[in-house]
Amino acid sequence: MMPLKRPLLSLACLLPLAAHAADAPAPKCKYVQVATLPVRYVGESMQPAVDGTIDGTPATLLIDTGAFDTQLTMNGANRRDLHLRMTGNYVEGIGGRSRVYSARLKDFSIGPAHSTRRTELPVIDEANLTPAFDGIAGSPFLLQTDLEVDLYNKHVRMFRPLDCDKDSELNYWKEETVVLPFAYTRDRSPNPHFTVVVNGKELDAMIDTGAHHTVMMLDAAERLGIDIRNAEVKRSGEVAGVGSARAPHWTATFKTVQLGGETINNAEIGIIDSQGATPADLLLGQDFLRTHRVLFAMSQKKMYFAYLGGQPFSRSQGVPDWVRAEADAGNADAQYALATAYRNGRGVARDPALARSWLDKAAAGGEPHANLALGRQLVASGKAAEAIPKLRGALDRLPAERFGPLWLYLARVRNGEADLAKTELQAILDKQDNDDWPEPIARFYLGKLDAAGLLERAGKEQKLARGRSCDANAYMARWHEAQGDKERAASLMATVRAHCGPAQPAPAPAAGAPAAAP
Repeated sequence: MMPLKRPLLSLACLLPLAAHAADAPAPKCKYVQVATLPVRYVGESMQPAVDGTIDGTPATLLIDTGAFDTQLTMNGANRRDLHLRMTGNYVEGIGGRSRVYSARLKDFSIGPAHSTRRTELPVIDEANLTPAFDGIAGSPFLLQTDLEVDLYNKHVRMFRPLDCDKDSELNYWKEETVVLPFAYTRDRSPNPHFTVVVNGKELDAMIDTGAHHTVMMLDAAERLGIDIRNAEVKRSGEVAGVGSARAPHWTATFKTVQLGGETINNAEIGIIDSQGATPADLLLGQDFLRTHRVLFAMSQKKMYFAYLGGQPFSRSQGVPDWVRAEADAGNADAQYALATAYRNGRGVARDPALARSWLDKAAAGGEPHANLALGRQLVASGKAAEAIPKLRGALDRLPAERFGPLWLYLARVRNGEADLAKTELQAILDKQDNDDWPEPIARFYLGKLDAAGLLERAGKEQKLARGRSCDANAYMARWHEAQGDKERAASLMATVRAHCGPAQPAPAPAAGAPAAAP
């Protein structure tokens, strides 16, 4: 990815927010707390995020040490009508790649840190689920200072050591701590690499706060003697990162994972064929971080780990207790996560009634993806007038959303507002200014592309042709149904069922964040 044209942010000018940390190990060594940022979980994938600002407006920013730049999402840029410049570059991630644009900002902040001059940031063009965050705080920003990540207690902290040497003990907590030396690689990311021992063999590892679960690269698993064709290795579908492509995913149980003096037995870890970028053999993700307090002691080139409780690498089926707790506490994103789990039978038995109950709660809490899903259900059940405000409100929050405008168009047509439907859809296309999928479907709706042309566009990229052809036929069927041509709609839906399985109200969402593992 392109480098930033100017330094993004500096913490050097910030005044300490706390004095000497509790129980400092040596009188001359002071560990000064620069900032504490509360963490909240956002999106269907329940990603850790903190509050910030973009051009003076509140912003939700993903904490992602696996990202080698601080970036904006396309949705974050579109919500603020930022002018985008094509760079001609692409960002690689697990599962594919995506276009990179550039936007110039007047102001950008994360917690107490503010940019002091205009800043230019890359903007990632998402192609799967429109994310719930406006930007990604990557490793160059996060690791300017020593960084503590504590998802168990839902905060991150930044520290500066004063008069501390490489032998000073910087952990101020009471838990037993493992300390590992780390090294930098030659890539542009400051995210440090350290050695872990899995099944008795050393692997190169790093912390990826943007990864939903811990994952091992396929080639590393093969070096450990893991055969993905073995019956004991479970195929777990696919995972998506940036771009439209998806990466094959398996789950295997490893006898031991050792981090210095800590040994974790019978660890269930995902295995991915990244088909591209492989930053390390092992990416320790949020499942690990919800059971450990971790300190990136950049000043000492050391990693500190303290176990806090729970199963670090549990891949158990079902909805995790912590997600249910978030939902019960009123987190609308967690409520939407439960709704999709019960709707799809993902880890739990399918329960349409329970799914709808959680969906209604999430939508009432303002979660835009929940309102999109509820709007689609209302359109499908013939309640277009009720669907329109749900869809319109969701799209105001998700201006980069690509499939939602198609459903708003269908709702308008069914409600007798065909002229407004066309005007509105064209305005959305003009604002998004992107000719990638599903833009050809929108052009078909507007009468600018016929059925043959739409199917031709769907089949252009061989890897994506089947899914896009299914999309094209399903959305053409819905268009004909909205126009009152039930016979043509039924014929197309029969084609969808024969070649694609049951038609879904929307494409399956990506499993992770734009630059994250599953």
